[in-house]
Amino acid sequence: MSNKTILIAGLGLIGGSLARAIKAGHPQYHLSAYNRSQAPREFALQEQLVDEASDDFDTLAVKADVIILNFPVQLSIQFLKRLASLPLKQDVLISDSGSTKQDIMESAVSLFADKPIRFIGGHPMAGSHKTGVIASDALLFENAYYILTPAPNTQTKDIDELKLILSHTHAKFIELTADDHDAMTAVTSHFPHVVASALVHEAEDFSKQMPFTKNLAAGGFRDMTRIAESSPEMWSEILMSNADNVVSQIDQFTAQLHVVKDLIKAKQHEQLWEFFDQARELRSQMPIHKGAMANFYDLFISIPDRSDVIHEILNYLSGHELSIVNIKINETRIDINGVLQITFKTINDLETAETLIKTHTSYDVYK
Repeated sequence: MSNKTILIAGLGLIGGSLARAIKAGHPQYHLSAYNRSQAPREFALQEQLVDEASDDFDTLAVKADVIILNFPVQLSIQFLKRLASLPLKQDVLISDSGSTKQDIMESAVSLFADKPIRFIGGHPMAGSHKTGVIASDALLFENAYYILTPAPNTQTKDIDELKLILSHTHAKFIELTADDHDAMTAVTSHFPHVVASALVHEAEDFSKQMPFTKNLAAGGFRDMTRIAESSPEMWSEILMSNADNVVSQIDQFTAQLHVVKDLIKAKQHEQLWEFFDQARELRSQMPIHKGAMANFYDLFISIPDRSDVIHEILNYLSGHELSIVNIKINETRIDINGVLQITFKTINDLETAETLIKTHTSYDVYK
């Protein structure tokens, strides 16, 4: 069907970016959008992300050939219950973009068991430090993994249909069971957020004894705790929907910390060296994934404490149409230099900026 009606339910960063990508790849599709708040709907219409937008979910849903839910998992489950009660089109294809899959897959399979509804779980593993439909970008998912979780009755043609609809995301589609998805993302995504937030709390508690501690939070602490700035509402729900896997990771990590603790107490220098060396080697071999926009590309410049230095740096970059998405000063070196962090959308722009700054200055530049 060349003239599908696609309903994007939820116009946040993910929903808006999906709308942009689908519209770019399939201009013949009719895109509708549900969002409770008016401002995102108006923005989506103004930017021509969608062809119609409304806060009337039921009316949009019954007209749709494909529905993609872009809500937190528990809210998506509520919408699945709502969809199960509506006179939807025959063989409507429904998907979601939730961060965990087990709860939503169990709900979908149960709710749609005796209905002509096809459900395929989805999780585009990309994001941004920006939020909302205003930050949406058709390239958000480029080269990122897009997990698809089939239901027991999902056919190959259903998967192929959804991949075609999402083809202009330029994502890498991977099929996983709900159990495998949740177990793996617990290790690589969910548990790291627990560690990052725990480190921030640890630093805060210690700073009550030694207030100057926060001033010494430099590169390592910054890199390890960046994700602690993420949405507490989102991450508390994600952990609750993947509780067993996350608790298991906490237990295993705690055991590993105890091993390291014992090595330190016993002054086992050689074993500690092997611990760090093995981690270094393993980390260098890991295919750490960066989508086109998932992590962006950061350039760090060690700069002197002068009022005009930022203007100086940006002046060297002007005229080159670089995709700068963020500029930040990290004051990590007391009474010496600060670190100017410039974030780019593409690796090519980062490398161009690096060359320009090294050509015109003697500042230390690293990435």
